[in-house]
Amino acid sequence: MNAASPQIQGSVIVVDDEESVRNLVAVALRRAGYEVTLAAHGREALQRVEEALPDLIVSDVTMPEMDGLELLGRLRADPAASAIPVILLTARDDPEEVVGGLKLGADDYLVKPFRMAELLARVQSK
Repeated sequence: MNAASPQIQGSVIVVDDEESVRNLVAVALRRAGYEVTLAAHGREALQRVEEALPDLIVSDVTMPEMDGLELLGRLRADPAASAIPVILLTARDDPEEVVGGLKLGADDYLVKPFRMAELLARVQSK
């Protein structure tokens, strides 16, 4: 690794059905030194987890095929993946949804639109 390359901070799977959101978050995380893998929904994220356990998952809540809450439940039920920190993203500013996600085992929650600096700070704290 040459001196200009940032040190790898860890690996993150970014899960969102909106390509623009996935890409925006991925660019910011890569600039901060993270290895990033992308997934368009929960099923794809589970496939990525099976390929290589990430250090963290950032997932949208509302997605087709498998939403973020079902993804979270499956991760928490899997002994190999249960300890992976998960930050959930949602467009709905519904306190009950936030509380429900935290009760299911989410490590953090952000409401869209969010400040990228805040997401990065939360990722770095995990």
